[in-house]
Amino acid sequence: MASRPLGFTIIELLLAASMMSMVALAVLSTFGTGLRAFERVQSFGGFQADVLLFLEGFERDVRNTFVFSEVKFKGDSQSMSFASVGTKLAEDGHAFTVLEERSYGFDSSQKALVEKEEDFAPVVSSVIEGSVRTQQVAPIKAVMFQYYSYRKEIEDGKEKIESGWQGTWTDEERIPRGIKIQLTFEEGGKEVSLARTVFIPSGGDVGGDEQDDEEQEAGADGQGDV
Repeated sequence: MASRPLGFTIIELLLAASMMSMVALAVLSTFGTGLRAFERVQSFGGFQADVLLFLEGFERDVRNTFVFSEVKFKGDSQSMSFASVGTKLAEDGHAFTVLEERSYGFDSSQKALVEKEEDFAPVVSSVIEGSVRTQQVAPIKAVMFQYYSYRKEIEDGKEKIESGWQGTWTDEERIPRGIKIQLTFEEGGKEVSLARTVFIPSGGDVGGDEQDDEEQEAGADGQGDV
């Protein structure tokens, strides 16, 4: 029986190179995203930088929301709540994933936007301490949430698309296709507003090219957002 020659074949080398390229691309992509966020923060100063950092985290959390029967998506112009996935550290230092209900609400008495993370008990019943965590962004003069609805239906053999921004979300069976948040505050004696429009990959009804066109049109008025 002929023995297998020592070393690697060309196919094995090409496969290994391909896998290394994919890993390197993923690392560079993650690094690039963080670098761009850092550069955007550096272009602002004072409280604006704090608000921008909050918006970066807000966008990440909103994009990770999903339809979950036990935690319905709820939203109005001043507050919103949704299911999310978070990470916690065990006593031994290892990270584990938990299901959370995340909410944002404007507290007019404190002039602050309050963010709350609450572990979903049926999934993480062993978590007792630290199951509810809050933080706030202040001082904020005003907060406004808007929700982008996209629904595609076939009616009498014809395709019907309904879409648009609304100030309240009441559909318990779906989540919005997009969310727009605007924060208004004072800095240096001037009123400043920062906004962010976030489209949710799992939101709305599944569409095709028409949906992409709708999203581009909906996001056109937010081109100046940060």
